[in-house]
Amino acid sequence: MNNHQLVCKVEGTLLQVKSMAKIALDNTNYKLSGYDEPFINQSDMSNLLWAIVDLAEQAFDDLQEYHLLGGKDNG
Repeated sequence: MNNHQLVCKVEGTLLQVKSMAKIALDNTNYKLSGYDEPFINQSDMSNLLWAIVDLAEQAFDDLQEYHLLGGKDNG
């Protein structure tokens, strides 16, 4: 994977993290977001948080793998 591909892959993953984190924050601070009550129930919120963590770990692992390969632009 070359530098550009890695950046695009990690950027895409982090954009997903950002979007999901915004949803989680809006649900947690639902009154400030203009809602009368949370729009995601507790069990679904837990799943959302797990997905956020998994995606963040995936992005970090991609960067670690690149570092372990010497950070070479091989493509």
